[in-house]
Amino acid sequence: MKKILTVAVLFIAAASLQAQPLPYYQDAYNESGEDLREALYDIIKVHTRLSYSSSSTDTWDVLKVSDKDTTNTSNVCLIYAGVSVDGPQEYNNGQGWNREHVWPQSLGGFNTSVGVGTDVHNLKPADGGLNSLRSNHEYDDLGTTGSGVNYNGSATGNRINGSAGLFEPRDKVKGDLARIILYMDLRYEGAGTEPDLVVREALNSGGTTHAVLSTLIDWHWADPVDSFEMNRNSVIHTMQGNRNPFIDHPELVHYIYGDSTNVAWNPFMAVETSSEHLNLLLGPIPADTFLNITAPTPASFSITSLTGERLLEGKLNSGENRIPVASIPAGSYILQSGEFREQIIISH
Repeated sequence: MKKILTVAVLFIAAASLQAQPLPYYQDAYNESGEDLREALYDIIKVHTRLSYSSSSTDTWDVLKVSDKDTTNTSNVCLIYAGVSVDGPQEYNNGQGWNREHVWPQSLGGFNTSVGVGTDVHNLKPADGGLNSLRSNHEYDDLGTTGSGVNYNGSATGNRINGSAGLFEPRDKVKGDLARIILYMDLRYEGAGTEPDLVVREALNSGGTTHAVLSTLIDWHWADPVDSFEMNRNSVIHTMQGNRNPFIDHPELVHYIYGDSTNVAWNPFMAVETSSEHLNLLLGPIPADTFLNITAPTPASFSITSLTGERLLEGKLNSGENRIPVASIPAGSYILQSGEFREQIIISH
């Protein structure tokens, strides 16, 4: 598995192109380890349990807004096919679209009753045939094994190995799907009648488990949060009442699953970041007018959009550097210096 980033502590502040309540995560600030996990769980467990299908607001209604095609707002984007279709038609006797449970029902011990099975964070619009093909296969990298998946005669970028029970989604949505599964692992801890969902490293672990954790973490970094995913998170927050922390704060993957589980998390403090070749101190988080970078040695740097457009470049001096970012629109970007590569947030 290819790893894009090698870091001791990767700090990525959360922001959204949509307005969001800043105090939402404040009860988790300065917590670490299991205390941080418990604090985040206590925050995100508070939400409205929607109906799967009903005459009032249901999961269809949320998905038609959260996953709408920004170039044709009457359409919804299909997760595996990579195309958009008419949103209002919904299922339409199999002629429309249906709802994919990213964490499969059979791997979670739930159904579509109100509760875990109707949590919209775990639902994505999908083509019925591709939804059935994925079935309850676990996600993992397949490389050249398995078979490519087509939609209407065209390659989709998805791959499947049915005999191994594995499905590899197309690159453009790997991070989105990884963050959904990590959300489910954090949100459902076995309280009351809810299942205890657990992401494991081993495949086919049985029970209410999903795999493979290291693959999901790789996908999380390789396919960063984009504006579509930020907007989806905000729409679900408005209509269901809770958020996915790994979209708002991608760095939480390190604090919950990685090498920073013993480090207190606070998104408004500058935190040291490192690679094999460079150590940096970044702040404030999120950056507004200036991004302060403390470097141990002189180095060049660039700030690019998630699509690769270079917006700013320059030289870092040894010691403190004050980089003006007021001219860069609010959003998510990549800071790169040599082999060091990190997602940053600018918020005006």
